[in-house]
Amino acid sequence: MVGNVALDVVIGLVFVYLLYSLYATVIMEIISSSLGLRAKNLSYTLKRMLMDEKKYTSNFRERSDRLLNTFMQIGGRAANLTNSNLYNAFLKQPSIKYLGSGGLNNRPSYLSAENFSRAVINALKTDDPDISLLGRVEQGLEELEIDLDIATDPAQPELSETVLHIQSLLDEANNDLVKFKILLENWFNDTMDRSTGWFKRTTQMILVLIGFLLAVSFNVDTLAIIDKLSKDDDARDQLVKMAVDFSEKNGTAIQTFTAARDTAASALALKSRLDSLQIVKKMLEDDIKNSQTILSSNWQIPDLLKYSLKKQPPRPDSVEVAYTTGNAGTVYLLVHKSVDPGILTRHLSDEAANGKIKVHTMGYKMAYVFSWEHFWGYLLTVLALSLGAPFWFDLLNKLVKLRSAKAIAPESEGKSLTVAATVSNREILNRQG
Repeated sequence: MVGNVALDVVIGLVFVYLLYSLYATVIMEIISSSLGLRAKNLSYTLKRMLMDEKKYTSNFRERSDRLLNTFMQIGGRAANLTNSNLYNAFLKQPSIKYLGSGGLNNRPSYLSAENFSRAVINALKTDDPDISLLGRVEQGLEELEIDLDIATDPAQPELSETVLHIQSLLDEANNDLVKFKILLENWFNDTMDRSTGWFKRTTQMILVLIGFLLAVSFNVDTLAIIDKLSKDDDARDQLVKMAVDFSEKNGTAIQTFTAARDTAASALALKSRLDSLQIVKKMLEDDIKNSQTILSSNWQIPDLLKYSLKKQPPRPDSVEVAYTTGNAGTVYLLVHKSVDPGILTRHLSDEAANGKIKVHTMGYKMAYVFSWEHFWGYLLTVLALSLGAPFWFDLLNKLVKLRSAKAIAPESEGKSLTVAATVSNREILNRQG
């Protein structure tokens, strides 16, 4: 039925998106775990809270620093922040210092609100034993403000916005230490909610880049896949079978993986996390290879192609390409039918020797991807992969259930008709009797 064909095409396409989005997620997690991106995001968040923005006299300099900051924050750095006294004192607190792994990337990737408020208070308070803790904190704020004034311009002192904000929280607490801690924790929680959004945008940017590299590397052209599945019954059936098996066998594992977060607190935990990611990566590579075989989507183009001086017999999976060389005249090449002959001839060597001709493979692939006919299929793939693996996994499960329901429905209708006919016949016999 046409309806079932259309549904199977969608299932096959969604399954391809799921495989590659999972693969992109695995690569993203490996990058994030290896480079400590979550720890760097937390470091940047704390800098935004405990440091001040620079004062600019030039709009151009301000905008350029903000643009630079967009990329620097991925590494936990900031181009438009200054006055790091409080931030540095905060990091030196034992409750913060020893949350890191102790290695090269000695920054925690997670921090509780209680630890934050305790460390801020300890970083601010002075050593005067004759006054209350809140008094020592207020005294520390005054001393910090004086240090900042001396560090900038004594003739035109500027108040620290961070110091002013903490002072406002202290005033709002009204000499109540518990309330002051709660206000600090609320400030931290509110900022961390936004920090989560910053990290998601960062990972989204990286995932788009990874998605593009995967689409080009594995030749994942959405429009070509739809065309292949619409016309090739065997390929469609095989891919749907793979999709159903994948959904049934890997459901729990995929849900656990997509919900996982990198909370490694030691080098050993980080190594275990990376090892598990490598296992998932290998499993996905096997499935991707199988799907490529079904779809004939491999880049079927070697660096050297055999040629003949005469036309060759046609093959069902190949097309013949005629090309005029500088030394051998017109030669004939048999290439896989997925190869674009027009683009290929622009990336062949002018010289042919020993029955072979050189192909500028990378040039061909780039020209193929960015050609008007094929670019939109790759763009659709990149946009689809950016939606993430959880989206495609949920959609695949729904489509598989819908397909199963469609398959069961005709059988149920047939049984209902048989039962109805039997009952009707009995009524007729009873009336006749």
